[in-house]
Amino acid sequence: MNRRALSLLLLVPFAAMSLRADEVRLRDGRVLYGKVTEEKDALAIETRDGTVRVQSSDVASRTSDAQLMESVRQLAKGQQDTPFANLQLAIQCRAYALDGEMWRMLDALMANPAAERQKMEKRIDEFLAQLEPELLPRKFRVADTNIRVRELLNRHREKDGAGKKAARLAVLVREQNADKDLRVEARKNRDADRRALAVEALVRRKTAGNDSFAWRTAILDRDEGVRSSAIAACRFAEAADGAVRYLTPGLSHSSAEVRVRTAEAFLALGDEAAMSLLVIAGPSAGVALASGGNNENRAHIAFLDQQAYVRDFDVEVASASLIADPKVDMLQSGSVLDVSVHGVIEERVRIVRAYRSALKGLGGSDPGADPAAWPAWLRELEAAKKTPAPTTPGPVQSDKR
Repeated sequence: MNRRALSLLLLVPFAAMSLRADEVRLRDGRVLYGKVTEEKDALAIETRDGTVRVQSSDVASRTSDAQLMESVRQLAKGQQDTPFANLQLAIQCRAYALDGEMWRMLDALMANPAAERQKMEKRIDEFLAQLEPELLPRKFRVADTNIRVRELLNRHREKDGAGKKAARLAVLVREQNADKDLRVEARKNRDADRRALAVEALVRRKTAGNDSFAWRTAILDRDEGVRSSAIAACRFAEAADGAVRYLTPGLSHSSAEVRVRTAEAFLALGDEAAMSLLVIAGPSAGVALASGGNNENRAHIAFLDQQAYVRDFDVEVASASLIADPKVDMLQSGSVLDVSVHGVIEERVRIVRAYRSALKGLGGSDPGADPAAWPAWLRELEAAKKTPAPTTPGPVQSDKR
Protein backbone atom coordinates (compact mmCIF):
# COMPACT_ATOMS: atom_id res chain seq x y z
CA MET A 1 0.00 0.00 0.00
CA ASN A 2 2.94 2.34 0.71
CA ARG A 3 4.43 1.59 -2.69
CA ARG A 4 1.08 2.46 -4.27
CA ALA A 5 1.06 5.82 -2.48
CA LEU A 6 4.56 6.57 -3.74
CA SER A 7 3.56 5.66 -7.29
CA LEU A 8 0.54 7.98 -7.06
CA LEU A 9 2.81 10.78 -5.97
CA LEU A 10 5.03 10.15 -8.98
CA LEU A 11 2.40 9.54 -11.66
CA VAL A 12 -0.82 11.44 -10.90
CA PRO A 13 -0.98 14.77 -12.79
CA PHE A 14 -0.67 17.74 -10.46
CA ALA A 15 -3.94 19.23 -11.68
CA ALA A 16 -5.73 16.37 -9.98
CA MET A 17 -3.88 16.90 -6.70
CA SER A 18 -4.22 19.55 -4.00
CA LEU A 19 -4.94 23.26 -4.29
CA ARG A 20 -2.28 25.60 -5.64
CA ALA A 21 0.49 26.45 -3.17
CA ASP A 22 3.19 28.62 -4.74
CA GLU A 23 6.41 29.49 -2.93
CA VAL A 24 7.18 33.20 -2.64
CA ARG A 25 10.61 34.21 -1.29
CA LEU A 26 11.00 37.80 -0.15
CA ARG A 27 14.12 39.90 -0.15
CA ASP A 28 14.10 40.08 3.67
CA GLY A 29 14.48 36.27 3.84
CA ARG A 30 10.88 35.31 4.56
CA VAL A 31 9.31 32.41 2.64
CA LEU A 32 5.54 32.29 2.13
CA TYR A 33 3.49 29.39 0.77
CA GLY A 34 -0.07 29.61 -0.49
CA LYS A 35 -2.39 30.46 -3.33
CA VAL A 36 -1.13 33.61 -5.03
CA THR A 37 -3.35 36.27 -6.59
CA GLU A 38 -1.66 38.99 -8.59
CA GLU A 39 -2.80 42.53 -7.87
CA LYS A 40 -1.54 45.88 -9.10
CA ASP A 41 2.12 46.11 -7.99
CA ALA A 42 1.44 43.49 -5.29
CA LEU A 43 0.79 39.82 -4.57
CA ALA A 44 -1.95 38.49 -2.26
CA ILE A 45 -0.89 35.15 -0.71
CA GLU A 46 -3.51 33.02 1.06
CA THR A 47 -1.61 31.28 3.85
CA ARG A 48 -2.96 29.08 6.65
CA ASP A 49 -3.07 32.08 8.97
CA GLY A 50 -4.73 34.50 6.59
CA THR A 51 -4.00 36.55 3.50
CA VAL A 52 -0.65 38.32 3.29
CA ARG A 53 -0.07 41.14 0.78
CA VAL A 54 3.44 41.98 -0.34
CA GLN A 55 4.77 44.46 -2.87
CA SER A 56 6.02 42.97 -6.09
CA SER A 57 9.29 44.82 -5.63
CA ASP A 58 9.88 42.93 -2.35
CA VAL A 59 9.69 39.50 -4.06
CA ALA A 60 13.05 37.83 -4.63
CA SER A 61 11.70 34.70 -6.38
CA ARG A 62 8.50 32.82 -7.00
CA THR A 63 8.20 29.05 -7.52
CA SER A 64 5.00 27.62 -8.93
CA ASP A 65 3.11 24.75 -7.35
CA ALA A 66 3.97 22.55 -10.33
CA GLN A 67 7.68 23.14 -9.76
CA LEU A 68 7.33 22.38 -6.06
CA MET A 69 5.50 19.19 -6.84
CA GLU A 70 8.17 18.16 -9.31
CA SER A 71 10.84 18.58 -6.64
CA VAL A 72 8.86 16.28 -4.34
CA ARG A 73 8.54 13.74 -7.15
CA GLN A 74 12.29 13.80 -7.66
CA LEU A 75 12.80 13.23 -3.95
CA ALA A 76 10.34 10.31 -3.96
CA LYS A 77 12.20 8.55 -6.78
CA GLY A 78 15.12 7.75 -4.54
CA GLN A 79 13.07 6.66 -1.55
CA GLN A 80 12.46 3.10 -0.40
CA ASP A 81 9.15 1.71 0.81
CA THR A 82 9.70 2.45 4.53
CA PRO A 83 7.99 4.48 7.30
CA PHE A 84 11.02 6.76 7.35
CA ALA A 85 10.59 7.56 3.66
CA ASN A 86 6.86 8.23 4.07
CA LEU A 87 7.52 10.57 7.00
CA GLN A 88 10.25 12.50 5.20
CA LEU A 89 8.08 13.00 2.14
CA ALA A 90 5.18 14.13 4.32
CA ILE A 91 7.45 16.66 6.05
CA GLN A 92 8.63 18.00 2.70
CA CYS A 93 5.08 18.25 1.35
CA ARG A 94 4.05 20.22 4.42
CA ALA A 95 6.99 22.55 4.01
CA TYR A 96 5.73 23.32 0.51
CA ALA A 97 2.10 23.61 1.77
CA LEU A 98 1.07 20.69 -0.44
CA ASP A 99 -1.52 19.48 2.06
CA GLY A 100 -3.19 16.91 -0.14
CA GLU A 101 0.09 15.14 -0.83
CA MET A 102 1.08 15.37 2.83
CA TRP A 103 -2.10 13.56 3.93
CA ARG A 104 -1.54 10.99 1.21
CA MET A 105 1.94 10.22 2.50
CA LEU A 106 0.71 10.07 6.09
CA ASP A 107 -1.96 7.58 5.04
CA ALA A 108 0.84 5.47 3.55
CA LEU A 109 2.86 5.87 6.74
CA MET A 110 0.01 4.64 8.95
CA ALA A 111 -0.48 1.67 6.60
CA ASN A 112 2.94 0.34 7.60
CA PRO A 113 2.89 -2.45 10.20
CA ALA A 114 2.81 -1.15 13.76
CA ALA A 115 6.05 -2.96 14.57
CA GLU A 116 7.89 -0.98 11.88
CA ARG A 117 6.36 2.34 12.96
CA GLN A 118 7.16 1.71 16.61
CA LYS A 119 10.88 2.24 15.99
CA MET A 120 10.21 5.90 15.16
CA GLU A 121 6.96 6.39 17.07
CA LYS A 122 8.23 9.46 18.94
CA ARG A 123 9.24 11.29 15.74
CA ILE A 124 5.94 10.46 14.09
CA ASP A 125 3.91 11.73 17.06
CA GLU A 126 5.93 14.95 17.25
CA PHE A 127 5.25 15.69 13.60
CA LEU A 128 1.57 14.81 13.82
CA ALA A 129 1.11 17.05 16.85
CA GLN A 130 2.38 20.01 14.78
CA LEU A 131 -0.44 19.69 12.27
CA GLU A 132 -3.03 21.67 14.21
CA PRO A 133 -2.97 24.53 11.62
CA GLU A 134 -3.95 22.00 8.94
CA LEU A 135 -6.78 20.68 11.11
CA LEU A 136 -8.32 23.84 12.58
CA PRO A 137 -8.90 27.38 11.28
CA ARG A 138 -7.09 30.07 13.21
CA LYS A 139 -10.21 31.31 15.05
CA PHE A 140 -10.57 27.89 16.69
CA ARG A 141 -6.86 27.49 17.43
CA VAL A 142 -7.05 30.48 19.78
CA ALA A 143 -10.41 29.46 21.31
CA ASP A 144 -11.05 27.90 24.74
CA THR A 145 -10.17 24.26 25.34
CA ASN A 146 -13.74 22.95 25.21
CA ILE A 147 -14.30 24.62 21.83
CA ARG A 148 -11.01 23.33 20.44
CA VAL A 149 -11.77 19.77 21.56
CA ARG A 150 -15.30 19.88 20.16
CA GLU A 151 -14.15 21.28 16.81
CA LEU A 152 -11.34 18.75 16.44
CA LEU A 153 -13.80 15.91 17.01
CA ASN A 154 -16.67 17.33 14.98
CA ARG A 155 -14.40 17.82 11.97
CA HIS A 156 -13.54 14.11 12.04
CA ARG A 157 -15.25 12.21 9.24
CA GLU A 158 -15.53 8.48 8.67
CA LYS A 159 -14.10 8.92 5.17
CA ASP A 160 -10.97 10.67 6.51
CA GLY A 161 -7.74 8.78 5.96
CA ALA A 162 -5.67 7.17 8.68
CA GLY A 163 -3.13 10.01 8.54
CA LYS A 164 -5.64 12.73 9.35
CA LYS A 165 -7.17 10.64 12.14
CA ALA A 166 -3.72 10.04 13.66
CA ALA A 167 -2.98 13.78 13.51
CA ARG A 168 -6.23 14.66 15.29
CA LEU A 169 -5.46 12.06 17.91
CA ALA A 170 -1.94 13.42 18.47
CA VAL A 171 -3.25 16.98 18.89
CA LEU A 172 -5.96 15.87 21.33
CA VAL A 173 -3.46 13.86 23.37
CA ARG A 174 -1.29 16.96 23.86
CA GLU A 175 -4.15 19.39 24.48
CA GLN A 176 -3.72 20.76 28.00
CA ASN A 177 -6.48 20.27 30.58
CA ALA A 178 -8.73 18.52 28.05
CA ASP A 179 -9.66 15.39 30.01
CA LYS A 180 -12.99 16.74 31.26
CA ASP A 181 -14.05 17.95 27.81
CA LEU A 182 -12.96 14.69 26.17
CA ARG A 183 -15.06 12.73 28.66
CA VAL A 184 -18.09 14.86 27.89
CA GLU A 185 -17.64 14.25 24.17
CA ALA A 186 -17.04 10.53 24.72
CA ARG A 187 -20.39 10.30 26.48
CA LYS A 188 -22.61 12.71 24.59
CA ASN A 189 -21.33 13.11 21.03
CA ARG A 190 -23.92 11.61 18.67
CA ASP A 191 -21.33 10.28 16.21
CA ALA A 192 -19.86 6.88 17.14
CA ASP A 193 -16.51 7.46 15.39
CA ARG A 194 -16.02 10.73 17.25
CA ARG A 195 -16.84 9.12 20.60
CA ALA A 196 -14.31 6.39 19.83
CA LEU A 197 -11.66 8.99 18.97
CA ALA A 198 -12.32 10.84 22.24
CA VAL A 199 -11.94 7.62 24.26
CA GLU A 200 -8.70 6.73 22.48
CA ALA A 201 -7.31 10.19 23.20
CA LEU A 202 -8.23 9.82 26.87
CA VAL A 203 -6.44 6.48 27.13
CA ARG A 204 -3.27 7.79 25.51
CA ARG A 205 -3.19 10.87 27.75
CA LYS A 206 -2.56 8.45 30.66
CA THR A 207 -4.29 10.70 33.21
CA ALA A 208 -5.43 8.89 36.36
CA GLY A 209 -8.94 7.50 35.89
CA ASN A 210 -8.95 7.63 32.10
CA ASP A 211 -8.28 3.90 31.85
CA SER A 212 -11.30 3.01 34.00
CA PHE A 213 -13.41 5.44 31.96
CA ALA A 214 -12.45 3.50 28.83
CA TRP A 215 -13.26 0.20 30.56
CA ARG A 216 -16.74 1.45 31.44
CA THR A 217 -17.20 2.63 27.87
CA ALA A 218 -16.41 -0.92 26.72
CA ILE A 219 -19.66 -2.18 28.26
CA LEU A 220 -21.89 0.89 28.48
CA ASP A 221 -21.63 2.61 25.10
CA ARG A 222 -24.56 1.90 22.80
CA ASP A 223 -22.37 1.30 19.72
CA GLU A 224 -20.49 -1.96 19.27
CA GLY A 225 -17.71 -0.25 17.33
CA VAL A 226 -17.04 2.22 20.13
CA ARG A 227 -16.95 -0.59 22.69
CA SER A 228 -14.45 -2.57 20.61
CA SER A 229 -12.37 0.54 19.96
CA ALA A 230 -12.16 1.29 23.69
CA ILE A 231 -10.71 -2.16 24.42
CA ALA A 232 -8.32 -1.94 21.46
CA ALA A 233 -7.08 1.47 22.63
CA CYS A 234 -6.44 0.13 26.14
CA ARG A 235 -4.51 -2.85 24.83
CA PHE A 236 -2.44 -0.71 22.46
CA ALA A 237 -1.57 1.77 25.23
CA GLU A 238 -0.91 -1.06 27.72
CA ALA A 239 -3.72 0.27 29.92
CA ALA A 240 -5.67 -2.96 30.36
CA ASP A 241 -4.18 -4.08 33.70
CA GLY A 242 -6.99 -4.30 36.23
CA ALA A 243 -9.75 -4.13 33.63
CA VAL A 244 -11.10 -7.62 34.37
CA ARG A 245 -11.33 -6.97 38.11
CA TYR A 246 -12.95 -3.57 37.50
CA LEU A 247 -15.57 -4.97 35.11
CA THR A 248 -16.44 -8.09 37.12
CA PRO A 249 -19.60 -6.53 38.69
CA GLY A 250 -21.00 -6.36 35.16
CA LEU A 251 -21.54 -10.13 35.29
CA SER A 252 -24.25 -9.61 37.94
CA HIS A 253 -25.73 -6.40 36.56
CA SER A 254 -29.54 -6.11 36.48
CA SER A 255 -29.36 -5.56 32.71
CA ALA A 256 -28.90 -8.62 30.52
CA GLU A 257 -27.28 -6.43 27.88
CA VAL A 258 -24.54 -5.32 30.29
CA ARG A 259 -23.83 -8.93 31.26
CA VAL A 260 -23.43 -9.91 27.62
CA ARG A 261 -21.20 -6.91 26.89
CA THR A 262 -19.05 -7.70 29.92
CA ALA A 263 -18.41 -11.19 28.58
CA GLU A 264 -17.57 -9.72 25.16
CA ALA A 265 -15.17 -7.26 26.80
CA PHE A 266 -13.43 -10.10 28.65
CA LEU A 267 -12.93 -11.93 25.38
CA ALA A 268 -11.57 -8.81 23.68
CA LEU A 269 -9.16 -8.17 26.57
CA GLY A 270 -7.77 -11.67 26.16
CA ASP A 271 -7.05 -12.02 29.90
CA GLU A 272 -7.35 -15.64 31.03
CA ALA A 273 -8.07 -14.43 34.57
CA ALA A 274 -11.62 -13.78 33.38
CA MET A 275 -12.32 -17.49 32.82
CA SER A 276 -12.82 -18.37 36.48
CA LEU A 277 -15.17 -15.40 36.88
CA LEU A 278 -17.27 -16.47 33.90
CA VAL A 279 -17.42 -20.03 35.21
CA ILE A 280 -18.65 -18.83 38.61
CA ALA A 281 -21.23 -16.51 37.04
CA GLY A 282 -22.56 -19.12 34.59
CA PRO A 283 -25.09 -20.92 36.83
CA SER A 284 -26.63 -17.61 37.95
CA ALA A 285 -26.71 -16.04 34.49
CA GLY A 286 -30.42 -15.22 34.69
CA VAL A 287 -30.71 -14.31 38.36
CA ALA A 288 -31.98 -10.84 39.36
CA LEU A 289 -32.44 -9.53 35.86
CA ALA A 290 -34.12 -6.15 36.32
CA SER A 291 -36.42 -7.61 38.95
CA GLY A 292 -34.95 -6.55 42.25
CA GLY A 293 -33.93 -9.98 43.42
CA ASN A 294 -35.69 -13.01 41.91
CA ASN A 295 -36.85 -14.65 38.71
CA GLU A 296 -40.56 -14.16 39.46
CA ASN A 297 -40.80 -11.00 37.39
CA ARG A 298 -44.34 -9.69 37.22
CA ALA A 299 -46.03 -6.74 35.56
CA HIS A 300 -49.57 -5.45 35.16
CA ILE A 301 -51.55 -3.22 32.81
CA ALA A 302 -54.96 -1.65 33.46
CA PHE A 303 -57.69 -0.75 30.94
CA LEU A 304 -60.18 1.45 32.88
CA ASP A 305 -63.23 3.57 32.06
CA GLN A 306 -64.28 6.21 34.61
CA GLN A 307 -67.77 7.78 34.71
CA ALA A 308 -68.87 10.50 37.12
CA TYR A 309 -72.41 10.38 38.60
CA VAL A 310 -74.49 12.16 41.29
CA ARG A 311 -75.24 9.70 44.06
CA ASP A 312 -77.10 12.04 46.50
CA PHE A 313 -77.95 15.60 47.50
CA ASP A 314 -77.45 17.39 50.79
CA VAL A 315 -80.10 20.01 51.59
CA GLU A 316 -78.89 23.15 53.30
CA VAL A 317 -80.93 26.10 54.65
CA ALA A 318 -79.45 29.52 54.14
CA SER A 319 -81.32 32.81 54.55
CA ALA A 320 -84.69 31.07 54.47
CA SER A 321 -83.74 29.33 51.20
CA LEU A 322 -83.26 25.64 50.45
CA ILE A 323 -80.08 24.69 48.53
CA ALA A 324 -79.42 21.22 47.09
CA ASP A 325 -75.68 20.31 47.35
CA PRO A 326 -74.91 17.38 44.99
CA LYS A 327 -72.55 14.57 46.09
CA VAL A 328 -70.52 13.31 43.10
CA ASP A 329 -68.88 9.88 42.92
CA MET A 330 -66.85 8.07 40.24
CA LEU A 331 -67.88 4.80 38.67
CA GLN A 332 -64.84 2.83 37.46
CA SER A 333 -65.00 -0.24 35.24
CA GLY A 334 -62.52 -2.18 33.11
CA SER A 335 -59.90 -4.90 33.49
CA VAL A 336 -56.42 -5.30 34.96
CA LEU A 337 -54.02 -7.85 33.51
CA ASP A 338 -51.31 -9.25 35.79
CA VAL A 339 -48.63 -11.27 34.02
CA SER A 340 -45.36 -13.04 34.59
CA VAL A 341 -42.48 -11.89 32.36
CA HIS A 342 -41.16 -15.03 30.66
CA GLY A 343 -38.66 -13.05 28.55
CA VAL A 344 -36.11 -13.50 31.36
CA ILE A 345 -35.71 -17.13 30.29
CA GLU A 346 -34.70 -16.05 26.81
CA GLU A 347 -32.31 -13.47 28.24
CA ARG A 348 -30.68 -16.14 30.37
CA VAL A 349 -30.06 -18.26 27.29
CA ARG A 350 -28.51 -15.25 25.57
CA ILE A 351 -26.24 -14.52 28.54
CA VAL A 352 -25.11 -18.15 28.81
CA ARG A 353 -24.25 -18.15 25.11
CA ALA A 354 -22.15 -15.01 25.57
CA TYR A 355 -20.32 -16.51 28.56
CA ARG A 356 -19.74 -19.74 26.66
CA SER A 357 -18.37 -17.89 23.63
CA ALA A 358 -15.98 -15.90 25.82
CA LEU A 359 -14.76 -19.06 27.59
CA LYS A 360 -14.26 -20.82 24.26
CA GLY A 361 -12.20 -17.91 22.94
CA LEU A 362 -10.10 -17.54 26.09
CA GLY A 363 -9.60 -21.24 26.80
CA GLY A 364 -9.28 -22.55 23.28
CA SER A 365 -11.96 -25.22 23.70
CA ASP A 366 -15.74 -25.38 24.08
CA PRO A 367 -16.93 -25.67 27.72
CA GLY A 368 -20.34 -26.94 26.62
CA ALA A 369 -23.86 -25.59 26.89
CA ASP A 370 -24.42 -26.50 30.55
CA PRO A 371 -22.90 -23.97 32.99
CA ALA A 372 -22.94 -26.63 35.73
CA ALA A 373 -20.24 -28.51 33.78
CA TRP A 374 -17.98 -25.51 33.34
CA PRO A 375 -16.04 -25.88 36.63
CA ALA A 376 -14.94 -29.39 35.63
CA TRP A 377 -13.97 -28.11 32.17
CA LEU A 378 -11.84 -25.35 33.74
CA ARG A 379 -10.11 -27.80 36.11
CA GLU A 380 -9.20 -30.06 33.19
CA LEU A 381 -7.92 -27.08 31.24
CA GLU A 382 -5.73 -25.90 34.12
CA ALA A 383 -4.44 -29.43 34.73
CA ALA A 384 -3.50 -29.78 31.07
CA LYS A 385 -1.48 -26.58 31.23
CA LYS A 386 0.44 -27.81 34.27
CA THR A 387 1.24 -31.18 32.71
CA PRO A 388 4.57 -30.99 30.83
CA ALA A 389 4.43 -31.90 27.18
CA PRO A 390 5.90 -35.33 26.39
CA THR A 391 9.34 -35.23 24.91
CA THR A 392 10.03 -37.01 21.66
CA PRO A 393 12.98 -39.39 22.04
CA GLY A 394 15.84 -38.79 19.68
CA PRO A 395 17.35 -41.36 17.34
CA VAL A 396 19.14 -44.25 19.04
CA GLN A 397 22.83 -44.16 18.32
CA SER A 398 24.57 -47.49 18.07
CA ASP A 399 27.85 -47.91 19.89
CA LYS A 400 30.13 -49.21 17.20
CA ARG A 401 33.80 -49.37 17.89
